[in-house]
Amino acid sequence: MRKLNTLLLCAGCLPLVAQTTATTVRVTNEVAPVGGMAQVKVLHTSPKPITTGNVAMDFSGGFFDSVDGIALFSNTGDVVGAAVVNSGHFDVRFTSPNGTFGTNTDYPLLTAAFRLSSGVVAGQVFPVGLNSAASLWQSLLGSTFPTETKEGSITVGGSISITDVVPGGGFLPAGSTFSVFGMGFLPTTKLSVRGLSVQNPVYVSPAEFRITLNKGGMLDGALFTAENPDKSIDTYYSYMRGVPIGVSTRPLLAKTVPVFSILTATEAMVPPTITPQLNPSYFNAIALQNPSPADAQVTIEARSSADALLGSTTISLPNHSRFSREASELLGFTLPTGAYLHVLSTQPVQLEGLLGNDSTNIVLPLAATILAGPPAPSGSQR
Repeated sequence: MRKLNTLLLCAGCLPLVAQTTATTVRVTNEVAPVGGMAQVKVLHTSPKPITTGNVAMDFSGGFFDSVDGIALFSNTGDVVGAAVVNSGHFDVRFTSPNGTFGTNTDYPLLTAAFRLSSGVVAGQVFPVGLNSAASLWQSLLGSTFPTETKEGSITVGGSISITDVVPGGGFLPAGSTFSVFGMGFLPTTKLSVRGLSVQNPVYVSPAEFRITLNKGGMLDGALFTAENPDKSIDTYYSYMRGVPIGVSTRPLLAKTVPVFSILTATEAMVPPTITPQLNPSYFNAIALQNPSPADAQVTIEARSSADALLGSTTISLPNHSRFSREASELLGFTLPTGAYLHVLSTQPVQLEGLLGNDSTNIVLPLAATILAGPPAPSGSQR
């Protein structure tokens, strides 16, 4: 008898739909010295077209001084997120407008960089895991993918740590140079790069290597591996970690890390959404990051549903910086129902909207509509 994989038919039986194989989502095990950076990666075993979801990560408090960056990876730029960071926990809400996030297993779904405290001791192990009850992954049709999660850890040890790549993101032409920063680098350290064509890295100091590109390429998503003669190894996926300009006066927004798409724009709009006029628990905000080599002058306009100009402001965004503010902090008034934000910039910038709810402590990312800017990466540049 031929075995039916999708339906089991028998007299008096109801059709049974075969169970979808669960995807394994695991957190990596990382090793970093005291005061170093441990970039934890969240990996998945099989490609899934994910459109929306939430990643909740739990970790022991006290072993790190800061969470220095959170990134979601899509080689076509089809994902934006917002991470609310609390002691020992963060929640990253994300959206992929075209549902292509998660379809490339060459990249982690997410990375988080923890700077280890000077008070930790070599040999200590700190668990880092996903909160499976609070994490979910949804398809374009709104169905939830079944997943099984595996916990990871950070072990204090080794002699080497990559702490940052600067600028970390954006397209660089052939001949450009950039720096890999860290600790424990030696002239004999082996530093390799996957995803870019580069010349041999040049040792500068125990804290820096300098690299020159043979061919132009996107820094975002490039994988750096550093190995010392004592066999200590560290890996780091590059992304732009913009320097924040000030802090919002709204507490929930102040502890929210925007997770930008690699797509950039010189003109864009952030769509209308729930306003405080409809529900006072909500607030509307905008986040910007400048991956360009030059400073950007960014004009933010509030426009009504009839496209009338309600107000505007211009901010200066230095290269490699980021900025997050609630709309009323920028404009001096609350956005009315149906209003949207129109953005014009002298340099290509990354941007997204943020919809926060003070009652639930949730911040949702809003993908911007790009009206003008550089062409999107094809996904074949690696």
